[in-house]
Amino acid sequence: YGGGSFLTGDRIPEAVLGYMAELANAGNATKRDVPALDFEKHPESVSLVIGPSSQLLAEPITVGQEIDDETFTRRLRRMTQVLRSKSGTADGGDAAAFSVG
Repeated sequence: YGGGSFLTGDRIPEAVLGYMAELANAGNATKRDVPALDFEKHPESVSLVIGPSSQLLAEPITVGQEIDDETFTRRLRRMTQVLRSKSGTADGGDAAAFSVG
């Protein structure tokens, strides 16, 4: 796997990291398209493979513009709760920028 970074809003990485933790506990992986901003602050979608061997880092930054996708975060949190009900584990983190690597 390669590395890279992208910008997104605070609630999106929180949802992705929580979902990723539950996938890891279940021993599963999946591909998800995540709402993001490119470095010129234009909306884009970033594809991530997340699961037991994923290495994602979320860190807070200030860019003056934040992306939020309530539909995405709500759906991912529902999927996380389904996984959590089967495995019974913990929450994700809160941040605004991702590094993949």
